[in-house]
Amino acid sequence: MGTDDQPDPERAGNPDADPRWKLTPTKIVVAVILLAAIVLPLLTSSYSRVDPRLFGFPFFYWYQFLWVFLAAACCWISYVLLRREQRAYQRSHGGTLTPPTGPPPSDPPPEESATDPNPKAE
Repeated sequence: MGTDDQPDPERAGNPDADPRWKLTPTKIVVAVILLAAIVLPLLTSSYSRVDPRLFGFPFFYWYQFLWVFLAAACCWISYVLLRREQRAYQRSHGGTLTPPTGPPPSDPPPEESATDPNPKAE
């Protein structure tokens, strides 16, 4: 159990105080970007044709292949926008929203055995 799993006493009575769930303009922009990256490749009427060709490939194929890179770029842009918003919140409030990477401070580190569990017979 990480330290983020423990309820914060300041936020216990007010779930709206958690900034991760507040709707902000950045989150709306991210939602629109990701929605476009999902919906536009699904609109078959926009790419169900042969022309224009690119290096001999019909439009259908290279358009879909192009969306692989466009969708990755949309995901990256969304990540950067959300990360920028998170860091701005951290600077203004002096808190942290990132989950811990190690065990909680209350847990002692695992002890290592000084003896070899599989001794080699000589």
